[in-house]
Amino acid sequence: MSQHRRTHGRARTGRGGRARLAAGSGVLLALGTAFTVTLTSQGGPDGGDGTSAAKRADAQTAGERDGSVDEARAQGARAQQEKADHAEERELARVAAEEQRKGRERAASTARQEKKREAAERKRKAAAAQAHKKAAAVKKREAFEPASAGASASMSADEHELIALLNERRSAAGLPRVEESGELASQAEQCSSASLAKGALEHCGHEVLFMGGSGTRPEAMLEAWFNSPGHKTALTYGSSTKAGAGIVTDDSGRLVAAITIDY
Repeated sequence: MSQHRRTHGRARTGRGGRARLAAGSGVLLALGTAFTVTLTSQGGPDGGDGTSAAKRADAQTAGERDGSVDEARAQGARAQQEKADHAEERELARVAAEEQRKGRERAASTARQEKKREAAERKRKAAAAQAHKKAAAVKKREAFEPASAGASASMSADEHELIALLNERRSAAGLPRVEESGELASQAEQCSSASLAKGALEHCGHEVLFMGGSGTRPEAMLEAWFNSPGHKTALTYGSSTKAGAGIVTDDSGRLVAAITIDY
């Protein structure tokens, strides 16, 4: 009985040893697993460093890409600015050229106007000198000749014809004839010269005026006057007794004629 119990006791002890071994193995297994996990965990930083490097590389690539974009934008902005600068320079050059052109045109216009003014002044002086010379000649003749002879000498053939045609019209109307007057002829001459110099008809006293070409005949002048009621009236007053004619021309072929008549 006692032997059996001992044997039984060893057997139990053996089972207890295996249990303890299994438990120890479990501990070792657990430790091994923990060690493996620990090693695996410890290996993590190597993988983390790779990820960080990749991220840094990606960030560097993105930065370079962003820098390239910024540079492209800067280049585009510089190109736009240069284009705007060139356009502004072209516009300034165009404006300057336009101002120069206008300045030349103004200068040319001023020169033309000055030339015309000088030409008109020369004509005026020439006409005035002609009238003065003719008036002086009339006065000189009147001082040494009878009044009728002086009047005849002071007027040209066309001027004499104007007075003769006027008397024909007056006679046809039942009006008395007028005598030629050297004094009135001088007044008509001076008024014709003044109008010719101005380039426009301007009355000086009791006269009728006509402007035309140098080839105009006395008949056409008198016809124009008698076709105008106002001029016809001035030439057909019944109280008129004297008249004088003056016809003046210039180098350009213009003509001004006048008949001065007393009322």
